[in-house]
Amino acid sequence: MVKKKVVKKVKSKCVKKVKKEISKDVAKKVKTAASKKKNELLEKHTTGVPGFDNIISGGFVDYSSILLTGAPGTGKTIFGLQFLIEGAKKGEPGLLMTPEIPINNIKLHARSLGLDLEEYEKKKLLFFCEDGVKGEKFPLKAPCEIIKRYKIKRVVMDSLTFFKYIFRDEMEFRKGLLSFIRDLKNNNIIFMATSERSTSEFDDFRYQPQDFLFDGLIVLSMIRKGASFERTIHVVKLRGQSHDENIYPISIEKGGINVHLKQVPFSLVEKFEK
Repeated sequence: MVKKKVVKKVKSKCVKKVKKEISKDVAKKVKTAASKKKNELLEKHTTGVPGFDNIISGGFVDYSSILLTGAPGTGKTIFGLQFLIEGAKKGEPGLLMTPEIPINNIKLHARSLGLDLEEYEKKKLLFFCEDGVKGEKFPLKAPCEIIKRYKIKRVVMDSLTFFKYIFRDEMEFRKGLLSFIRDLKNNNIIFMATSERSTSEFDDFRYQPQDFLFDGLIVLSMIRKGASFERTIHVVKLRGQSHDENIYPISIEKGGINVHLKQVPFSLVEKFEK
């Protein structure tokens, strides 16, 4: 009789434990499904870079923060301009913050690629800000006023050195950048920034502190191919979105950057064959 009671008690405990585990598993699945459903409901915003939206399932979702990183000459600024022009075409006002490069230089460079920035500037769909670096008590005042006044939906900061000017201390830099990202998210603005590296070679790639602060990290590279170099693009992470993890070759031509989805970077093939 005592033995039966013990067995019954053990069975009861086992049943309770199993039920608890099942409950946890169900809750986890429900949470995952809810998160997936939420992401599906978020609007996706195309980038204007041919081929790239296929890599990220149609575009960036609402209030994303994206970091474009790479060595000089990899196409970071051009990518940002295409992203802003695409928004302007869809009636989404955009702002380019460029404290280091004069706006006129950027316009000339864009024009050489067939990108007409003035057209959307005249329509009040594209704005530029190169103020807010030297001698200002509130360095972000000028861009923030533009964002508020013209209901900006896309912001590109070229480059994050802007924050380095404002916050010399590493901890203050992180706090200031996070605060800015959070404010833009709260206003449903997609934020894209660029950052430079001495190298973006995949074999020698080292993460930097700012890489972890953004939802997305996109690496633009120039890989040696014999006597020349080959440009590539790779989405390292994109929080809350499914994305292709392959490395694709890109070219910069009339109209800007093109991603070649049906090609394999020959520079990487040569490297692996050695």
